[in-house]
Amino acid sequence: MSTHLTDDQLVAAVARPATGHLADCADCRARLVGWQNMAGAARAVSHELTGEFTTPTFDSLLGPALPQPAPAPPVEVVSPGLRTSWRLVAMLTLAQLRLLPRSLAPLTLLGFAGSVLLAVLTARTGLSTVFFGLAVTLVIQLGTLTACSARSDPRVELMATMPVTPAVVFANRIFVVLALDTLLALAASASASALGAPAGVPDLIAGWLGQAMFASAVGVVCAVWRSTATGAVAGFVVWLLGLLGTVSGSGFAHRLGSIIAPLWSTAPTTLLVALLLLLAAVPGMGRPRYGVPSA
Repeated sequence: MSTHLTDDQLVAAVARPATGHLADCADCRARLVGWQNMAGAARAVSHELTGEFTTPTFDSLLGPALPQPAPAPPVEVVSPGLRTSWRLVAMLTLAQLRLLPRSLAPLTLLGFAGSVLLAVLTARTGLSTVFFGLAVTLVIQLGTLTACSARSDPRVELMATMPVTPAVVFANRIFVVLALDTLLALAASASASALGAPAGVPDLIAGWLGQAMFASAVGVVCAVWRSTATGAVAGFVVWLLGLLGTVSGSGFAHRLGSIIAPLWSTAPTTLLVALLLLLAAVPGMGRPRYGVPSA
């Protein structure tokens, strides 16, 4: 008479029901079938009573037993006053002046000095005002393109992680550069008129103000859109077209220059277009630029 399997042996033999003792013993097989039926019934009853078993989360299991922290008192955010706002603007402006290349200031002064000298030397040619305006336009373009250079790109500054957005930083920098260049250009116009230029100060100013703003704005938009090199090329093309339309009297060069003739003057339309272009360039600084080489 063979000995039947114990409970532990029966559980171990479940994986091999057709071999060993289970293959020869009908009683053990009947016990195994009974256990399997009971296990299935128990699973069915458990599922009907409790549903699908899920592990409770830590918060739901132990959260009620943990001490609850006292609610933090609301923090009142006070908007900055006028004095604080002006102080922030002043600090931002000084920061932009420090970020500009050191060589920009002497190059700008030399450029305006050369413009005055060019106006004086060409006083008898009748083109003194034209040459002076073209030279001043180039100098102002140099300043605005430098404000868009990769070395001082607001999109790669720590300003991007502060409440002052890159677009605001860029707008401040462009304003600073244009304001300083315009003041120096006004001083250069007064100096040229005092040193012998045939035109008066208002005529000299009218010879560069609109052209410089328009050409600089075109360069800034292209620099923000693509790169500083693209902005420099676009600004130079606009300046060259203005030169051809002003200096050449006829022929293909004059027809080529006439493309921008309506905007190559100091008129409300030209200044408005330049302003709109600068405003269109400012939001572009809100997009990050990756892979910018550090200067």
